[in-house]
Amino acid sequence: MASVHFLCAKCGWRLEAAAGEPEPSPCFHCAQPNGVAAPPAESMISSCAACACRELYFQKDFNRAAGIAMVALGAVFVPWTYCLSLVAVTIIDFALYRILKNVIVCYDCRAVHRGYPDNPAIKPFDLVLHDRHVYGAAPPGAEEGHVE
Repeated sequence: MASVHFLCAKCGWRLEAAAGEPEPSPCFHCAQPNGVAAPPAESMISSCAACACRELYFQKDFNRAAGIAMVALGAVFVPWTYCLSLVAVTIIDFALYRILKNVIVCYDCRAVHRGYPDNPAIKPFDLVLHDRHVYGAAPPGAEEGHVE
């Protein structure tokens, strides 16, 4: 089911707006109205539903903490499995990469758009764009690839 997951502007509580909901519901934690309506499920996402930012990226829909825990667990068992645990983690990681769908994430508010078709105009994560949204414009000459 298509949905948009975002943070409440007032309290930071994680909220969800499902596609097809008649009107946005207020925050469950602080009752602040949010005004975020998820686009219809077949829509091609080109801007964030939560903040209207047009700079988006895609990534696999996988919990990062679970991925790190999986690798750490494989590393812990290395002495007893003669590195076969890392091979098993690699195989599981590859299988998950092939199976899991992409989600679209906003650089500005980090809202996650799940269940929407892939937009070829949206590129993978770009650290320079991320840093511009988090830290503002870089000082002159600090951009990647600048050589004097």
